[in-house]
Amino acid sequence: MDLIRSTKEDIGRIAAELARTGWAEANAGNISVLLPEGSDSELWDEDVVSDILPSPIPELAGRTFLVTCAGSRFRKLLLELDTEIIPVRVSADGMKVIRLASGKEPTTEFSSHILVLAEAVNRGWETASLVHTHSTHMLALSSSDLPAEMLEDAVNRSHPEVSLLMSRGVRFMDYMTPGTWELGEETAKAFRESDCVIWRKHGILGLGRDIDSACDAVEVVEKAARLLLLEKSAFGKFEGLKDRDLMLSRDTDEDQSDSESDEQDDSLSPVPPIIET
Repeated sequence: MDLIRSTKEDIGRIAAELARTGWAEANAGNISVLLPEGSDSELWDEDVVSDILPSPIPELAGRTFLVTCAGSRFRKLLLELDTEIIPVRVSADGMKVIRLASGKEPTTEFSSHILVLAEAVNRGWETASLVHTHSTHMLALSSSDLPAEMLEDAVNRSHPEVSLLMSRGVRFMDYMTPGTWELGEETAKAFRESDCVIWRKHGILGLGRDIDSACDAVEVVEKAARLLLLEKSAFGKFEGLKDRDLMLSRDTDEDQSDSESDEQDDSLSPVPPIIET
């Protein structure tokens, strides 16, 4: 249970920081953490309820994750760890989700969390975390009518940390109805080729092996959005890294990740041309 407690505290810590930055107004934002296998045996001593999934998720069969509840307020989460963060288990056949009968409902974006965590397992990850928040500058940037490809290129070029921390880059998705299974399916597909997904006019989702890595992705991409908006205001266009600068950043990333090459296969995409707006 020490792992469960420490994981809840980590979720509360990140939630408090997101609330402090103004990225989790009212009950906005949600977080999930996939637990290591076999770490949840003491969670299921109470009565449970189950719900049939719209489609099976065999990748998560028998796995448990912690997720924030619908209506939870990030600014208060550290004080409500046991009521606003609940465990959810996927049945052994991958057909149902199981939760404690005494607990609250999970976040309304539950579909996206469970489907993206399944994608993390497909990457070969034992643990994973998904952080969703309404960061201010990315909300503004993603409301633009510019094509997704142009915005993705601009974010990838905005500052070196994007390449250093996110070898898969980012993906922008057109607005979809929040909380739907279809949104979750499309988001999971987007994460097959990215480390961070932006729901246009809605918010950011960062995926990592742990909650801090997931939050890193959110912070780096929000910084990118802020820089791009400042550049557009000051210079009339996105500036960012030129081709040579970007290649140097990616070469540095390759050097730093050599020791991790056996753990993940993150090939680098070709450098796209500079796009001015």
